[in-house]
Amino acid sequence: MTESYILHYVPVRVKELGHEAYRVRYRDLVIEGDSTLIIPAFNELYFIVDDPPGLIVESAYGMYDSTDDPLAENVHEHHGEIVITNPGTGRRKIKFIQVIIVS
Repeated sequence: MTESYILHYVPVRVKELGHEAYRVRYRDLVIEGDSTLIIPAFNELYFIVDDPPGLIVESAYGMYDSTDDPLAENVHEHHGEIVITNPGTGRRKIKFIQVIIVS
């Protein structure tokens, strides 16, 4: 997903979920080789920007896999417990747009 598309989609998606107010935050994360990062995002949505290579992202909304054994369909929107895995040996970067739901 491109940043531009995400920023246009966010207001619609937040409204679909029954909310009005939200904040947007950019996240640029480095995942060390052969490691996993867990993000608790239960009141948030995370959108993967572009297509980061060599990572696996899993959440309640589905899976994104850009390793050598990719999925037939990748999910770019994530929510709940988000698990980011770097199965390779080198560092990998991933960019997200984080949408924080404000009650």
